[in-house]
Amino acid sequence: MYRKRSGYRIAAGLIPAVITVFLTFTSCIDDPSTHPEISDYQSYLDLVWDLYDQKYVGFDETDVDWDALHDEYSHRAENVDSTDELQDLIIEMVGELKDRNAYLYLIDPKDTIFTYLPDIEVNYVDSVMRKLLEPWDFHWNSSMGTMWGHCVIDTIPYFAIRHFDYFFTFQCFRDEMLNHIDAPGMIIDIRMSDGESLVPAEQITGIFTDQYGIVFFTQHRTGPEHNDLSPLSTHDICPRPWAYTKPIVLLAGEQNIGAAEAFASLMEQMPHVTIIGDTTGGGGNISGYFNQIYWPLWEDLSITCPFARVLTADTISIERNGILPDIYVQTTTADFLAGHDPVLEYAIEWIAEETVP
Repeated sequence: MYRKRSGYRIAAGLIPAVITVFLTFTSCIDDPSTHPEISDYQSYLDLVWDLYDQKYVGFDETDVDWDALHDEYSHRAENVDSTDELQDLIIEMVGELKDRNAYLYLIDPKDTIFTYLPDIEVNYVDSVMRKLLEPWDFHWNSSMGTMWGHCVIDTIPYFAIRHFDYFFTFQCFRDEMLNHIDAPGMIIDIRMSDGESLVPAEQITGIFTDQYGIVFFTQHRTGPEHNDLSPLSTHDICPRPWAYTKPIVLLAGEQNIGAAEAFASLMEQMPHVTIIGDTTGGGGNISGYFNQIYWPLWEDLSITCPFARVLTADTISIERNGILPDIYVQTTTADFLAGHDPVLEYAIEWIAEETVP
């Protein structure tokens, strides 16, 4: 049913506050905007290639020959005769990098078009989770959208975080946490989470530590050469004197990337936190470029370009590695079809045993 993971414990990661705030579309892909008419599809694809050539952080983490790809895809763009075909070609080209934080964003309707989607073992089904928690009256918080939800399973508070984004209601979340400060243990479920803002990830983590020294590193692209990278920047978390330091179970899985994965990497450092589930998705590069997250392409379509990355205290990049669970719990499609959530069911039993008086 499960196995205890071995190996080093992975450290934490957040990027500086200057690149975690909400950023607007301030310029076109080749700021200042000098791109050709959209009918010149080959030149337009070249602009996307050049954006990544100049700003993408992860070339040293891939064996992709970016110059060779330019020759291949620029040549293929000669035969493109519509924006739909151009979009598909851009997705295919950027997808060669296999970066889960490299994606296109369609503003209206709001939709994300990933350039790379690996096969992953999904260990969470929303309807099954909610059905399992019905006896304890689980509900999503409705303030500013459904970013988190909670209930109390006997004496154990359970929190589910749907999104780590700019609208996360941290004060409300913290207040609910404080209502359970005397609970013998806690379950935090992020299996449904990805996220684009590291602000709530940092804020929430601070609730659970009363000590300094939880360290991680960030690094970003600084110049036109692929190896133009900044020195490692060191970060830590500010502790709280009233921190919750009793046993915590964190539920995670391969669908976690971005801010959710950074949150997992921070929580993993705490001795009273046990991660149950599966290794996170290994999407530790950060979308955007300082004052710009999305680079407008045309009409309502934009693209990201991961410019920074998070590394553990052992200077290991989270990208392509992920955060290992302390206890691996296997799930199958048959489990969920039968109405079972093996990860949550195991966590409920585990925390009950850990908190026996």
